[in-house]
Amino acid sequence: MGRKLFTEGKQQLLRQNPYIYSVTETRITLTKEFKELFMTVYKAGESPRKILEDHGFDISIIDERRI
Repeated sequence: MGRKLFTEGKQQLLRQNPYIYSVTETRITLTKEFKELFMTVYKAGESPRKILEDHGFDISIIDERRI
């Protein structure tokens, strides 16, 4: 079974997050700033899911398998 595609509506919602650089039907590209922030917090022991939730990502849109 393939990956879930992002509908145009979901893409619009994702684009509202300042940490998202771009969104397509199949891919999310994060900003360099967020990638650096993510790694700092992750190395400090936080889970990826918690980091994303704390920074405004809607996990129900992203999907568990992408985390």
